[in-house]
Amino acid sequence: MKKILLISNRVMHYRSRIYNKFFDMFKELGYEFHVASNDFQKVDFPIRYIRHDAPFSTRNYTRLIAEIKPDVCINFLHLKDKIIIPLTFYCRWKKIPMIYWNHGINIKTPDAKLKNSIFHFIHTISSAIILYSPAQLKYLSKRNQKKTFIAKNTLDFSDVDRKALRTPDEVKAAYGIKEKRVILYISRILPYKGLDILLEQFKDCTNTALVVVGGGISEQQQAMIDSNPHYYYLGEKYGKDVDEIYQIGDVFSTPGHIGLALNQAMFWGIPVVVLNRIHAPEIIYLKQGENGFIVDSEAELKSKILEICNDTELHSRMSAAARHTYETEMQIENMFQGFIDAIRFVAEPYR
Repeated sequence: MKKILLISNRVMHYRSRIYNKFFDMFKELGYEFHVASNDFQKVDFPIRYIRHDAPFSTRNYTRLIAEIKPDVCINFLHLKDKIIIPLTFYCRWKKIPMIYWNHGINIKTPDAKLKNSIFHFIHTISSAIILYSPAQLKYLSKRNQKKTFIAKNTLDFSDVDRKALRTPDEVKAAYGIKEKRVILYISRILPYKGLDILLEQFKDCTNTALVVVGGGISEQQQAMIDSNPHYYYLGEKYGKDVDEIYQIGDVFSTPGHIGLALNQAMFWGIPVVVLNRIHAPEIIYLKQGENGFIVDSEAELKSKILEICNDTELHSRMSAAARHTYETEMQIENMFQGFIDAIRFVAEPYR
């Protein structure tokens, strides 16, 4: 059986669900899927992919590659992971195709010329490139675009057992949520995500709950939540716990920046409203006026969220559209196809 080795920075819990699914799909095609990292986040489900824990160093990972003898390596590293260039050269020396998978550049600093030149060098010495969306092709040279494949980023929910979850009413009762309508913020709590915007905009909307889930809350944010009886901070949740919370949402918003939480909201049929700012590639799934809104001001953000909450027909239509987007565009098989296309490309005579 041929072997695929993914070398990754921290493997977040949601990535492990993706990699489990990839393991199954690769196996059907005659590949054994390995994942190596210096940091795996704890998960509450069995790991099926073949896991390798090793601190980052060129020596550790060249040894690991020599032991596993992969047919293809996939590099999911950042520039700060200093093994990225040495490992790419090592694989070239050993005639092991190395596929670069990421955004193309650091999309938070798109004008950083020095960093971009290093990224472009990595693109050139890689056997192929996998990007999150076609919108990122602009960060690559035309020459390197010819060996680039698109794997639209998504999440895998095939193991979610809806029947095993508490009902929305039971979930609300468990957390003491009394309001009929619920605005969800589920994400790491970082300044650019915009939790403060929601806390400020909805403090007078006493008939609508603002439910916050995620790590990193500040003392000031916690104090504001504590002082508003329709605000709820539920802590950091994963797995079944967070799935249950998604069930109670009417609108989802991380105003300043949204990523894969958009995919999870769409899976649960929750319309999404965000500000017109720089978002992760998953923003391509948000269809203006259909499954959510991208708005230009904080006042408009509040207005659109409340409009969805209070207009039953609009909410029903947008909820159905969100679910349709997930079912037609966000399936894990669509993401996997980008990977298998890249792997088949590099499996031709070494480039």
